[in-house]
Amino acid sequence: MYVLAQIMGVLAIILWVFSILLKNKKDILLSQVVANAIYGIEYSLLGAFSAASMNFLSFIRLLVYYLFAKKEKEMPEFILIIFSFLILILGFLTLDGVLSIIPVIITLLYAYSFWQKDLKIARIIYILAAILWIYYNFKIGAFIGIIGNVLEIIAGVISLKKYCK
Repeated sequence: MYVLAQIMGVLAIILWVFSILLKNKKDILLSQVVANAIYGIEYSLLGAFSAASMNFLSFIRLLVYYLFAKKEKEMPEFILIIFSFLILILGFLTLDGVLSIIPVIITLLYAYSFWQKDLKIARIIYILAAILWIYYNFKIGAFIGIIGNVLEIIAGVISLKKYCK
């Protein structure tokens, strides 16, 4: 299971880092929808159920965000509130010590990052979240994830320089 989890981590990393380098919000969201499903499987295989549940919820959240973006409609504030509430409830239900709070904080940051319109803010949040993920992934043994987090930071910095002149 451990090797399969690491393989899933590699696939998710490729999709996630690729998404950060994209310019179009819809394309970013679609790539992240798939990446979150794969990350959810990876963390489930590692027994990190707080992170798994946050990724599966993020899969649903990003799918909803994608559908709004596809129709070129603005995301209503109540959607952010509903998902924030669900993140907190699921975080509480999967609470397994202080470490399990990290994915909840990261997921709240991600929820906010794509609700607002400015992709520069989203990219900055990705960089901050990647730093938190590095610590979390080290503690739970998702070592391939750490490589991905470093790549995510690099991709975030590149995309900030490229798109946010």
